[in-house]
Amino acid sequence: MKRYKPAKVPVLLTMVFVAALFYVLYRALGYIDEYIPFPARYLQLPAEIVGAVVSLLLLPIYYFNTFYTVSSKVVTARTGIIVTAKQLMPVSSVKSVTTIQVPFGNILGYNFVILNAQGTNLIIPFILKKDAKEIADIVNNSIRNRASSGRTEKEAP
Repeated sequence: MKRYKPAKVPVLLTMVFVAALFYVLYRALGYIDEYIPFPARYLQLPAEIVGAVVSLLLLPIYYFNTFYTVSSKVVTARTGIIVTAKQLMPVSSVKSVTTIQVPFGNILGYNFVILNAQGTNLIIPFILKKDAKEIADIVNNSIRNRASSGRTEKEAP
């Protein structure tokens, strides 16, 4: 059983993106004075506070509280800050594995593994390229073993 964590670079890039998004919102609120019946600065301060809390506190805590555990029997994903969610998918129910790898995936960590089962899927986002390949290999080997053992049982009289 091996434990995986999301890559750190997507956390930093996401923090920068969210901070930039809230800065744009902050600047846009400065231009709407003529459209609202009160001064825009009453909206700018809450936008600054929310942007700072989300980009500096919640995103890193969320990412660093995310863990993926993969074995030949089960895949588990645990994430959350206050309310934690735990997803469990038996490898025996996985029908296919999709790996999405981007250029510079080793550096950026924007790689995904999607485990498809009957009626559901489990997405493992923001992991390093070698981890994505390793998870896919573990699950694919289990699927191959299941398929080959099922074929021999059907062929036997």
